[in-house]
Order: sequence, then C-alpha cells, then structure tokens
Amino acid sequence: MNTIVHTTQQIYRQLINAASRPGHVEIITEDVKNYTDFSNAALLTAMTLFDNEISFYSADKTMRQELKVLTGGLPNKDYSSADFLVTKEADLKAEYFKEVMTGVLISPEKSATLLIDIESIGKGQAYRLSGPGIKESTDIQLSFPSSWFALRNEVCKEFPLGIDLILTDKENNTMVIPRTTKVEVL
Repeated sequence: MNTIVHTTQQIYRQLINAASRPGHVEIITEDVKNYTDFSNAALLTAMTLFDNEISFYSADKTMRQELKVLTGGLPNKDYSSADFLVTKEADLKAEYFKEVMTGVLISPEKSATLLIDIESIGKGQAYRLSGPGIKESTDIQLSFPSSWFALRNEVCKEFPLGIDLILTDKENNTMVIPRTTKVEVL
C-alpha cells in the first residue's frame, strides 16, 4: 500500500533527477485527489516540496487552499516575498519574474522557485539548454513562449542569483530548469 509519504519520496527522487539533468522529462504517474484545475504533477510537486516553513503564492484560490491544507505551507499574499509561486502559464505576469526574490550574494538560496503548469512539454517552441548537468547541449520543446524565457534569463544573468523553474503539463510531465542553465531560443 502506497501512502502519501511513499508517494512524495518517489516524486522527490524524480525531481532531484530532473533538477540534476536540466531538460530531462520525468513523468509523475502517482495519483492524487486533485480538486484544482492544475495537473496532478503540479499538485504532487508542491505537496512534495512544501512544508510548514515554506511560503507560497498562488493567485488561484482553489490551489492556494489545497496547498495550505495538504502541506501546511504558508500562503503569502505578496508574491515578491514568497519562496514558491504556483501558477498556470495563462496566468503568468512579467512581475513574477522581475519582482520575486532572487537571493543575495551571501545567501543566494533565498530566492524564489516558479512552479508553472504549462500546456505542453514536448511540443511547441524549440529551445537549447546548456550548463551544469548537460554534457554539451540539450534541445527541448515547450508551449512556453520565448518572451518568458527572456525575462527569466535577465533575472538569472548574475549567478549565483536568480530563480529556478519547475514546469509541469497536463500529461504530468515535469521538467526543472535551474538558474544555472542557459536557455536559447532555436
């Protein structure tokens, strides 16, 4: 019998694999009672990473309530000081990239992670990833517009400062793009 502890342990391993190999797609196959209109992958990723010391922002009221109940995470009314932003691609705003925590040189880990539920991983605009965890380069396709990556790249230009992205889709595909990864539009 799989408990939520076993489920989140498995998902954590998948997230570590995805984070250490940018561009690699993990499929989260575990099932969850999902009362939101986000993908199961997005909900389960948040359930795995959030606890009662994590602050998060989501403009989606249902997702905010689910995450508060399921994780004990601290809903934040101000996205600019939240540890995580949970949003759909359609609800993204430029401010989410420009005004979030990007860390400071003495504590670069004090930055935000954007968990974005997009339309498709594997279809759409082509991108080339390079950097740590990638032998030479990796080509990916995402429904994610290049204008968002332009904002992300601007925020991540002063390493070790920046933001990390976790992308999920309706097919429960999951991809992590750390701040150390260079993203080019093809």
